[in-house]
Amino acid sequence: HDAAIADGVGVATIVNDDPMPAAWLARFGRTVAEQALDGIAGRIAAPRTAGAQGTLAGQALSFGSGSDGAANDNAATGSFSAAGGFGGLGNSGFGASANGFGHDAHLSAGGPGPDSGLGLGQSRTMTGLEALLGSSFTATGETDGTGGSLAFWGRAAQSSFDGREGTFSLDGEATTAMLGADYATDRWLIGVALMQSSGEGGYTDTGIDPRPASQSCDGGMDPQTKEVLCKGAVREGDGKVEAALTAALPYASLQASERLELWGTLGHGTGDVTLKPELGGSYKTDTFWSMAAIGMRGELLAPSLEGAGPALALVSDALWARTSSDKTQDLAASDSDVTRLRLGLEGRWHIALPGSSPGAEGAGVTPRLELGMRHDGGDAETGFGVELGGGLAWSDPALGLSLDLEGRTLVAHGSDDLEDRGFAASLAFDPDPANARGLSLSLRQDWGGQAAGGLDALFTSDPLGERGGAGEATARWHAEAAYGFPALGGRFTGSPHVGLGLAKAARDYTLGWRLTPHGNAPDLSFGLRATRSESDVAPPEHRLGVEVDIWW
Repeated sequence: HDAAIADGVGVATIVNDDPMPAAWLARFGRTVAEQALDGIAGRIAAPRTAGAQGTLAGQALSFGSGSDGAANDNAATGSFSAAGGFGGLGNSGFGASANGFGHDAHLSAGGPGPDSGLGLGQSRTMTGLEALLGSSFTATGETDGTGGSLAFWGRAAQSSFDGREGTFSLDGEATTAMLGADYATDRWLIGVALMQSSGEGGYTDTGIDPRPASQSCDGGMDPQTKEVLCKGAVREGDGKVEAALTAALPYASLQASERLELWGTLGHGTGDVTLKPELGGSYKTDTFWSMAAIGMRGELLAPSLEGAGPALALVSDALWARTSSDKTQDLAASDSDVTRLRLGLEGRWHIALPGSSPGAEGAGVTPRLELGMRHDGGDAETGFGVELGGGLAWSDPALGLSLDLEGRTLVAHGSDDLEDRGFAASLAFDPDPANARGLSLSLRQDWGGQAAGGLDALFTSDPLGERGGAGEATARWHAEAAYGFPALGGRFTGSPHVGLGLAKAARDYTLGWRLTPHGNAPDLSFGLRATRSESDVAPPEHRLGVEVDIWW
């Protein structure tokens, strides 16, 4: 923002020791790097089943195993899913197998899933851009003579960011579209992705006093001294920023052994940034963006073939991104770097309980624990933190009952005032989980922030310094009842369902119907869901979601 009028000719100068444009570009470059890394991590973790899958406007409902895959790159088979209607906006996490359509934006038609209860009072009309952002595709070819397969993919993501530099608060939004192709064998995956990103946002002078030295000039200076010491830069006021970026990202992964996977990616691109101070003028210059990331996942303890016993995995990654801008007649050059280091352990121990009840073969309890350490550095938000997550799952198929307790908390951070935690408890009754017919009931309560997701939750892309604020006001309940019966000659199962969600000063009422295949019926699912959202602070809102899944 360091715009100055020198000699009355309307020439502006931005200097390196002031916030703009480096401060805004640092956060924009970091956000784009994380969007790119989310997409590539999803591709590396995706299976290579031949076929095609795609999503349009996100995922509204879950119709068994097939529908879960329609919303991400981890699907086990190919699908095409089309969803329409009105929905809310939720969040997705990041991990070694990144889900959704970006680390911050996961758009869905028809509101949150039956177990989330997270959309209470949060829904809004879905725009055409949001429908596009909730869309992705993957097309994987058959295995060739050398044992490899070629795949093409695409996805879009939108993320917001904010921060503070000196007396200035910054905000922005980055939208990224990616198209890629990769070739995978039993051990190797090699690919390249093309990325187009755009961003817009601004900066606001908060007027905090005293001001940093880089934003202060003695008003009593004579003009010549002020020009030398202050470089004629304006160090106050508000403005807007726009940016565009085009980049290429080669990536690769190696299954070094049965227990160790390594991956890495590089990226380089060019674009431009435009500053528009409220005082007037528009200043544009070229930008350059580079990134590098490496990661690994190692199985320290592998579970038995039966799935019982202990399992322990080590996950780590490192990210570096640099965003710079050229010097012009109006703007001085800028340069900013950001780094992120993460290390995590995830362990579980499945204990079979054959005597939990008569005939309860397969009953068991599984405690799990995740520990994540993270450091954010560079020219944006920085900090070091340690996060702890875990849970306890119990199930007894003979009784048709399952109980799941899970939680996550930030246990240490450079700022003692920062708090971030989430807890959840869920109870489900389903006499035959492998069969969608009959009665099923579920009840879930969430407190605070994200509780589920293992290291995906611990390693969420939001900088540690921007997270926090988990309190009693965020507690929410969700209950659902469904009953499945034979339909269309018994080849399908029809399941009417009702749901109730409760949060502070907000209520959701849902009514829907699902049609899912049974036995050897075609892999075709259909769903219809209506939701009425009530709030003590807003008029009631009604949403209707429709989804069709076809798997082949």
